[in-house]
Amino acid sequence: MFTWPKATRSNLPDATRLTDGSTSSEGDTDYEPMFIVLNGPLGIGKSTLAEALTESIDSCVWLDGDRLTAANPPAGDEMEHLHSTIELLVRHHRRFGYRHFVIDHVWRTPPALADLQRRLIAIETGAEVRCFLLTLAIDENLRRIAHRQHARAIDERAFEQRTVVEEREALASGSELGEPLDVSAPPSELVETLLRRLMSRG
Repeated sequence: MFTWPKATRSNLPDATRLTDGSTSSEGDTDYEPMFIVLNGPLGIGKSTLAEALTESIDSCVWLDGDRLTAANPPAGDEMEHLHSTIELLVRHHRRFGYRHFVIDHVWRTPPALADLQRRLIAIETGAEVRCFLLTLAIDENLRRIAHRQHARAIDERAFEQRTVVEEREALASGSELGEPLDVSAPPSELVETLLRRLMSRG
């Protein structure tokens, strides 16, 4: 289990809570909170990496953008719906002592990603927001999409293949949509790589 620098790892269920949601000295959390944003097209492995990364960081919560926006009918402004929901959930989890958050979704434009960053910093002014743009060869991306269809009741391969091409084109600008991260390696190796990069602060 990775514990952030300056942190004294607390046992969250047993830590003494203060009225403002922070912990007492028995569960000291004197360290910078971190928001880790994983951006990338459909089927690239955002959820798999987000789950593995969350399990490797103490006091961490995973917020899956696809699940947070899974509504019928879809919201008129899906990005506003997503970002306001993330704000609400971050504040909620912080009340229970959680400090770090892994958030995954696809942000196609720099203004959309900048809006999320602005909201997160407004919640925790001392926090660091690190955004990573996941990259993968198109053939492997399509193979992963085909593979995950085996576990689904509805065959959405045609829709997903069209969507991933559109999303990859939108993300091609890259530079303002996150730090490039090749995700061709197994999740365990990717977690180690990400943690090293997060520790390097740049």
